[in-house]
Amino acid sequence: MTGSSERSRLHVEGPDDRYAIQNLLIRHGIDYDQQPCPAHFPRIEEMRGKDQLLKGVETAVSLSTGRSIGFVLDANTSRQSRWDAMASRLRNVGVLRVPRDIPPEGFVGESTQYRARVGVWLMPDNRREGMLEHFLETLVSEDDPLFPHAQQATEQAKTLGASYPDTAEPKAVLHTWLAWQKRPGLPYGSAIQARYFDHDSEVAGGFVAWFRRVFQIA
Repeated sequence: MTGSSERSRLHVEGPDDRYAIQNLLIRHGIDYDQQPCPAHFPRIEEMRGKDQLLKGVETAVSLSTGRSIGFVLDANTSRQSRWDAMASRLRNVGVLRVPRDIPPEGFVGESTQYRARVGVWLMPDNRREGMLEHFLETLVSEDDPLFPHAQQATEQAKTLGASYPDTAEPKAVLHTWLAWQKRPGLPYGSAIQARYFDHDSEVAGGFVAWFRRVFQIA
């Protein structure tokens, strides 16, 4: 993985993140469908969860000399602690001027030690606690009558004994909503491709702008 001929990388937590991001970028004109994939497009790599992603930050930056490396992970229930964990690792590999709080437009910096451009995005929008599902909620049309019904149905299911944890409620709501589409139960990336989700929310636009800055894609 050394040498300028290697691809840049975008590290994400898992397959839902990978395919949702890839298909969202396609909807925004960054054509990951091209064969072969353009060499300046980063390879999107699944890291098997946030712990593995965080564990690999310093190694990933150190192996990215002359290239870009990006990290997308959920803020979950503590945005600040997630950023603190990421920021300390960035400082350890020579990323200068890492702020105490992640910028609302996402972080973009550079490791002077490894000459690597480094970006971080905390799902959903760098401002709120949350996860990929909160990001995807912003892509549901505001006048979609099924989404509030899915929220109500999920809440009612909980009172009837549904055993999902409270932290997984956004995931339960989205999967309920997706079960009512023309092709029920599509995974997130395929649902974006099928245009069940919109692509042009303010949050999605901010994410795509961050991605373009990190990987210097016009």
